[in-house]
Amino acid sequence: MTKRSAPSPREVAASEVALQQLATDLERRISAEFTWSVAADPRVPGTGYVVLYSPASSGRLVVSALLLVGEALTAETLRRVPMSAIENSANLSRQDVNRKALVDLPPLRRSPDLSAEQFSQLVADHYRLWAEAVPNPAAAMAAEHGVKLPTVHGWIREARLRGMLPKARRGKR
Repeated sequence: MTKRSAPSPREVAASEVALQQLATDLERRISAEFTWSVAADPRVPGTGYVVLYSPASSGRLVVSALLLVGEALTAETLRRVPMSAIENSANLSRQDVNRKALVDLPPLRRSPDLSAEQFSQLVADHYRLWAEAVPNPAAAMAAEHGVKLPTVHGWIREARLRGMLPKARRGKR
């Protein structure tokens, strides 16, 4: 069996153009509720991929479909596709939008003028925005507001008990 050489820059450019045309065609055919991205990754040389994201119940984008394009796809090529990095990249790009929304929310501090119900609603609002951007929203909330993580976990538990947040799921998603 002969070993294939790496694709030339011209071949790579042609495949990137073809990939972009494919993504444009797919975007026209798929409904607007999905988010697409097109990428070539140096960790997977000679390939490109089109990724379809859909929102999870937490608000984060998750990979729903992946189209991998390359000359000769092997099991080794598939193992090198960085799925978690692809998903995190999509969510990190949304983080700027969430930051602007977080600035508009009141700070996450208990005060005498807030009832327990109102504070739980504020915690739920913060949690939802952070959940769209990061895998561990409680830790992000604690770091952002200078509060200990167990305190934030208690606030989130209270918001869940009041029905302002859905029940938590155990384990990895």
